[in-house]
Amino acid sequence: MDYYPANSLSPAAETERGQLSASAMLTLMRDHIWEIVVTTVVVLTLAVAYLLIAPPIYSADVLVRVDPPEPNALGLALQQEMLPPAAPSPVTEMGVMRSRSVLDPVMDKFRFDVQLTPHKIPVLGDIAEKFATPGKPSAAWLGLKSFGWGGERVRIGSMDVPRELEEEKLTLTALENGAFELRGPSDQFLVKGVVGTPTTDNGVSILVKELDARPGTKFEVIRWNELDAIKRFEDAIKVSDKVKDSGLLQIEYTDHSADRATEVANELAQQYLASAIASRQLNDTTTLAFINGELPRLLVDLRKAEDALKRYRSTVQSMQPTSEAQAYLQGGLDLDKQIAALQLQRTQLLERYTASSRWVQNIDTQLAQLQDARAKFGDHFSGMPSSERESVDLLRAQKVAETIYLGMVQKAEQLQVRRASTTGGAHILDRAIRPHRPVKPQPVLVLGAGLILGIVSGVVLVFMRRHVMTGVTDPRYVERCMSVPVVGEVLFSQQQLLLDRSFAAGRQNSLPALGERLSPPLQKAAPDMQFRGRAAGVGAAASVSSDSSRILAACFPHDTSVEALRAVRTAVTRDLAHARNNVLMVVGPTPSAGKSFVAANLAILHAEIGSRVVLIDADMRRGHLASLFNESNRGGLSEVLSERMPLRNALRTTGIDGLTFLSCGVRPENPAALLMKPRFKDVLDRLAGQFDLVIIDTPPFLAVTDASIIANEAGSSLLVLRSGMQSEQEIVDTVKKMERAEGRIAGAVFNGIPLRRSTRNYGYETNYASDFGEHAPTH
Repeated sequence: MDYYPANSLSPAAETERGQLSASAMLTLMRDHIWEIVVTTVVVLTLAVAYLLIAPPIYSADVLVRVDPPEPNALGLALQQEMLPPAAPSPVTEMGVMRSRSVLDPVMDKFRFDVQLTPHKIPVLGDIAEKFATPGKPSAAWLGLKSFGWGGERVRIGSMDVPRELEEEKLTLTALENGAFELRGPSDQFLVKGVVGTPTTDNGVSILVKELDARPGTKFEVIRWNELDAIKRFEDAIKVSDKVKDSGLLQIEYTDHSADRATEVANELAQQYLASAIASRQLNDTTTLAFINGELPRLLVDLRKAEDALKRYRSTVQSMQPTSEAQAYLQGGLDLDKQIAALQLQRTQLLERYTASSRWVQNIDTQLAQLQDARAKFGDHFSGMPSSERESVDLLRAQKVAETIYLGMVQKAEQLQVRRASTTGGAHILDRAIRPHRPVKPQPVLVLGAGLILGIVSGVVLVFMRRHVMTGVTDPRYVERCMSVPVVGEVLFSQQQLLLDRSFAAGRQNSLPALGERLSPPLQKAAPDMQFRGRAAGVGAAASVSSDSSRILAACFPHDTSVEALRAVRTAVTRDLAHARNNVLMVVGPTPSAGKSFVAANLAILHAEIGSRVVLIDADMRRGHLASLFNESNRGGLSEVLSERMPLRNALRTTGIDGLTFLSCGVRPENPAALLMKPRFKDVLDRLAGQFDLVIIDTPPFLAVTDASIIANEAGSSLLVLRSGMQSEQEIVDTVKKMERAEGRIAGAVFNGIPLRRSTRNYGYETNYASDFGEHAPTH
């Protein structure tokens, strides 16, 4: 298949349609700047509406300080590394703050396991709530009394439902005189009661403490499963380490109510302290129980030591110890105290750990070391008299037992006092204060995000419309990818739109006289504005004024679109010099491409330069070229091909010098069969010999086969594409089918290009031509 002219773009410029350079992207955005602006305004409007409608969210926080742990609970002189670490880490305490032992009491107090919301109309109900006062239900809007319109207030004290009704949507309806009714998900009756009175029926127990609502107002009630309720409650709580590893922890709670946010945050802190106190008291109770269990044994050991010392002294009659005996007593006394304390500590550890644990093993190591030291110390005084040494040993045993016993008694008293005044090892530094402003939504953040989102959405919308939602809008794509030269780029004509509207509304008188609109070569035909048309089967002549013409080139010869079509005329004239005949087929891939518009205007423009032109409407299915000349379709091509009318009778004058018209005729049953007959080729050959140019307007190429039949007979074909109308695949299919039909494409006309910033240069030649027409002499 031949193409004319050759593609002038270099191979380097042959890029895919989806690959846009930076300049091309900027041009695309500039062309659709108002679409981006409108999208941005819409998104900003939605952002403002969100700010007005969205319920505010308040945040309240409490600052808690976790105290360092106290030393050994027994208060004995032990090295700290001998005991298990008792210091809780901030991570541990944060876990405690989110534990069920802390959350459960708070959830039960504020009934977070029950979700209760009034039935509202979306958006409208939210707007009405903005103008309502809590506790004072607003009047029903639009007479919808069952919906909540703001001001409703309900507080449930307790609610228990059967397992099968957990997390089901129940309906609570406010009745007269403080009564209410609860129904199940299938509208089955469950319970009916009065505010302030516990009510039980059908396995449902409920206590409504407060109900401020108009009679008939309905509420949606959901009794959450305990585990799910905890999870939902936990999502609104944030616990953080204020300063890393400082022991300062922050409990933050968010809620739609500022008062409830404050109350819940303070209650969470108090519940954490109560839990910590209970934990500390439990430790003190355990230690006190151990001490109380050991005190009778220690007292027995003390009595035994005192009795043994007393008996020995009565036997030896109270011998006064020497200085060596005093040194032996003092040194052994310290060692025995440490050994006794370690043994007591070991006994306590064995209640929580096994003998093989590292804590007990550490104690055993210390005991072995002390016992070895005591043995060496005793060997050092082995030369003392046995009587004196025995007296010192008994005295030392008595003092050790006394020290241990009195220390344990004192510690028991301290534990009793501390248990009564336990603080839990934590203090509230800052209590929650009622917040004045909500944390969400934040106007600056929402509006800023709305602005950015609006711009991005506008850009994405433009890009998607160009690549996905609309057809090809870039004429260069046809040249790059199809190797079909674009011989004309025709802007969308507002004047043509006015012509069509005026014709439809019957207001043709609002247009200027045709004699004032025609270009100089056509003005000589203006005095004779009558032309004759022959209707099929009747042979009667009809006279119609050309003022009714809706062809742009005849009415507005200096329109921008007409100037672009003059460039097409030039390219077509050059191409026909190389074609096998002077038959030009004007075709489009799909309906509404504008092929009839191009064909009619090209016919007038060729007649403008003195050519004898015949315009044929070969769309025998839906042809409408006759309406542009205020003619009927009858008596046209279909009658000629079916041999019901001779060709000379079907040709009609148009009142424009050099232009003859052949309508499509009455719609036949099988137009393709008529075009396949030799008669059609004979008709074209006769017309090609009689006229300088034969222009054929055809049906859409992809819709029916008619155009492919005509393409084989035409010397050249002009492909009409409309901006944004045809997809890439439709253009590709049309070119391929034209090749299979052995048609010759002279070029493509890109029609209906919307006027944008990047296309305003198309009007330069029109403005110049208009000025020239006003000041230069006609030719």
